[in-house]
Amino acid sequence: MSNPTKAYYVDGYHGGIKGHMPLGAWTDVLQVYHSHPEWKLSIEVEPISWAHLRDTDPLSYREMRDVLFGKGYGDRTEIVSGTYAQPYGWVIGGESNIRQLLRGIAIHREHFPNARIDTFAVQEPCWTSSLPQILKSLGYKRAVLKNPGTGWAGYASGVDHELVNWVGPDGSSLPCVPRYACEDLVNCWETEAAEMEDSFIAKCAEHGINRPIGSFLQDLGWKAGPRLGLDGRVQYVTWREYIDEIVGTPQADWRFTQEDIRCALPWGERHLQRMARQVRAAESKMVQAEKMAAMALVLSGRPYPEAELVRAWDELMLAQHHDAWICATTREHREKWSWLGGAQTWLAEANADNVILESAAAMQTAKPIAGEEGVSLGIRVYNTSGVSRKEIVTLDIPVTQNLEELAILNREGRSMPMQANPIRTDAAGKAQSCALLFEAEIPAMGYADFALVERESIRSESDRYRDVGARMLDDQQLLMYSDLYELVLDLNRGGVIVSLIDKAASRDYASAKGPFYLNELRGYFAERESFLMSRDVKVTAEMIEQGPLQVSVRLEGVLGETKFRHTIRLGKGRRAIDIGLKAWFDTDRWIGDPWTLTNENNLTERRKSHYNAEMNLHVTFPFAQGRSKLFKNAAYDVCESRNVDTRYTRWDEIKHNVILHWLDLYDEQEEAGLAVYSDHTTSYGHSPDGPAHLTFAWGGDGGFWWSKCPLTGSQEMNYAILPHEGNWESAGLSAVSAMREEPLLGKLRFADVVSGGNEMSLLRVSDPAVEASAFYVEDGKLLLRLYNGSAQARECVLYTRSALGEGRLVELDGRIISSLPPSASSKQSGETCYTLFFAPFGLRTIAFRLVDKSIDYMN
Repeated sequence: MSNPTKAYYVDGYHGGIKGHMPLGAWTDVLQVYHSHPEWKLSIEVEPISWAHLRDTDPLSYREMRDVLFGKGYGDRTEIVSGTYAQPYGWVIGGESNIRQLLRGIAIHREHFPNARIDTFAVQEPCWTSSLPQILKSLGYKRAVLKNPGTGWAGYASGVDHELVNWVGPDGSSLPCVPRYACEDLVNCWETEAAEMEDSFIAKCAEHGINRPIGSFLQDLGWKAGPRLGLDGRVQYVTWREYIDEIVGTPQADWRFTQEDIRCALPWGERHLQRMARQVRAAESKMVQAEKMAAMALVLSGRPYPEAELVRAWDELMLAQHHDAWICATTREHREKWSWLGGAQTWLAEANADNVILESAAAMQTAKPIAGEEGVSLGIRVYNTSGVSRKEIVTLDIPVTQNLEELAILNREGRSMPMQANPIRTDAAGKAQSCALLFEAEIPAMGYADFALVERESIRSESDRYRDVGARMLDDQQLLMYSDLYELVLDLNRGGVIVSLIDKAASRDYASAKGPFYLNELRGYFAERESFLMSRDVKVTAEMIEQGPLQVSVRLEGVLGETKFRHTIRLGKGRRAIDIGLKAWFDTDRWIGDPWTLTNENNLTERRKSHYNAEMNLHVTFPFAQGRSKLFKNAAYDVCESRNVDTRYTRWDEIKHNVILHWLDLYDEQEEAGLAVYSDHTTSYGHSPDGPAHLTFAWGGDGGFWWSKCPLTGSQEMNYAILPHEGNWESAGLSAVSAMREEPLLGKLRFADVVSGGNEMSLLRVSDPAVEASAFYVEDGKLLLRLYNGSAQARECVLYTRSALGEGRLVELDGRIISSLPPSASSKQSGETCYTLFFAPFGLRTIAFRLVDKSIDYMN
């Protein structure tokens, strides 16, 4: 056995005005800092805290600026992480992870220009698998996958090395300090490396770790002082010092996957679930608003509303704060974390909606001319993705004539398939507004115009479509059908799907025989001390809409004393089958593992009710049970699950069972799969002897932070299923997810001519696996971010209109990688072609120089 030469420790502080930073906290820290030169500080503080400190404690702010983060920065102090709001990277999307870092670094540097933020280390488990690629592109040089002091939400898996290369899904890597495999979990919130006892140091030596290191970034506001004292047992260092100077060379590559993030939250808890849905909706809306604003800038010269969008992102990113997720039920009234999250996402969405409306208005240049024939009301449909799309567009419009008299014409004057569902009617029953649906083909990152006219003698294409509808087969079974699928619902068994036939493949993805059923509602009702399943109740069916483009059926029943409603929707040409679920809890309901805690064991008991996902109220998907592989997406990644099952009940047994946007159950033998899409981050389950399932609701004892959390009021979520041939990649599941996050946007306008008008495409990609994940303006540059949503390296051609001008490949922090010479151009089409190469799950960011110098591009 070898003996360690030295044990090391990273101390410091985390928090900020959104978490904890009482007045005087920094005065206390600075006094101790000056009196103990051996003490070194790593700081993970929300950067918006610095302005607050400047305004409330200017003396401490000046000392931090000039001393801690001045010319001697790095000797005893280091800003780590650098994010805007310390988010759990595994619960949010890829673009959100990037913006958290970009915005946070920028604000830190506004206050402390000498600070080099190039170490990613966190007090909470704020990682995601694609971070090596993102961090390297932002100039980070090292990372840490330890959170010894605060593991309430979880921790990373471990390897027994002092330093490894953290390898991401695209092949990028960073030197990284891991959690050691021998580093035991203590209580239900920390690891041995938080206290660095002698026994732990000796154990590290037995496992070949001769320079072990621990860490604890203390809460701002605690009494200041070195966490482990100054008895010489450990040497205080910064992470930069330890990685670069003490260890130096990584001992192994660690191909870290999303499942190495072993984290859990009480998924299905009513506050958390509502906030997760709000965050997801705002994330999607923000990205789409930026794209619309960038298009309006290039096409109409509308000044880019950068300040407005920055404010909206700031609000959204605060709702992504880890404390909003781990402490959603804590605090009171307007200070409640989930209340704040709801308010912040509402502000973000409101700003984004305003940007979308104003951008659309700027691009709608047609004006009505009084008395001129041929001027009519029309619709412009926007596509913010990088590929052309043929889909059903939905928008609400006012109407003054009978709905059956309406027709929609494309630019060639051809009548398009359409459907109108009344929303508001007058006393005589005549519609005053309706939800208008029509099938439209829209070019990439552009728009197409359609005229809305009185039908008169025009025969609509809708008249010829009867491929979408529903009917009763008998008094028990209801058939729903589209051009792609046939669904049979059993009303005597809770409306479960007993047959799901993919017409093209002639394959049935559901079973009428059980023992588990597709789209069955199931959970353990504690008051009844038993599982209840929707198969055991009858439901009523109501037709909501009946083609020709879309059909919707509403099913209602009662499970125990809980009323529930499923709404199932099929659309022409739509691969995903959309399902809405809502339940009403008329009094406090306890659904889930009935395990409870006491005040005495709140901090030590590792078993928690919400960990047992099988007992939560959930929806089942029993496809290829016992023989399916499971794939799931993460931020800029897709991960194949290594878990035989997802069962666990204890904090020290956590298995990654988190769905971000989608998961896929793949039957390798049959070469077919069933994908499940969720409108929010939540948990899922699967096992060889039980059905895969998606968490809907949980009510139980959450222990510390959460306490007792009954289900009360109403709860809802939306999800979708997509049967497919081939694996997730050949089926294009990532592309479908991207389209679901960015629907086609229809806006009313005046049409120049009856035939509908123009269409335009600003840019497009040749490969549908390559997603235009962001298109926005920052610091005077028009930035396009492309993501290869494939596990294979790809070559892709980017086609751009001449208005975008010269492009350069840049890093996320703006550093120029190389020029981007065109591979071809066409004067006839006005397009320039660029050939791009992508690593698996790789990112490329292109900065364009806009060519029209007469346009004021910024506010």
